[in-house]
Amino acid sequence: MPEELKVEISNEEVKIETSETTLKEEQPSEQTTTTKEAEKSELDILKEKIAQVEQERDMFKDQLYRKAADYENFRRQKEREAAALLKFAEEGIIKKLLPTLDDLERVIKNADKFLAGNPDAKIYVDGVKLIQQKLLKTLEERGVKKIESVGKKFDVNYHEALTQQPTNDVEPETIVEEFESGYMLHDKVIRHAKVVVAKEIETQPEKSE
Repeated sequence: MPEELKVEISNEEVKIETSETTLKEEQPSEQTTTTKEAEKSELDILKEKIAQVEQERDMFKDQLYRKAADYENFRRQKEREAAALLKFAEEGIIKKLLPTLDDLERVIKNADKFLAGNPDAKIYVDGVKLIQQKLLKTLEERGVKKIESVGKKFDVNYHEALTQQPTNDVEPETIVEEFESGYMLHDKVIRHAKVVVAKEIETQPEKSE
């Protein structure tokens, strides 16, 4: 065989061998494919765990916000209850003082009768007025105020009607007299005013002759 032919064959053989080697390198082995699938599976599992953790985090965060809101509402409610308790803490003792205030008012209303027979009693009447003013001022400082009655329309929320008085001098349901003063403590009625309410005089039908 000539020397040139040998060289050509050898080159062809080399080319063929090289091509086969390249094909072998390009085709992945079964072991490599299995490894990639395993890595992909582990990645999916990791993603699922992360999603689950994030879901639990959001759930706990929502529960925390709800608990914080519940606590804030509870705190505000207790503050309102404490304020209301403090606001009306003196209601009992104030109610017990009202009859004494009534007695002072009666003395002052009937002062003219006392002074008519004994002018020297004026100093005592003035003393009673001073005591009444001081007591009223003390009660006002604690949120007590007198309910207006005479000349006002009767209101069941503030007044207690003892009787009705027929008259055409004022409109019906107008208070014409007060027997006992009513009082409020802040926005709460602690004693209704006892009053007399006007009613329209009923006209008698004329008798036919």
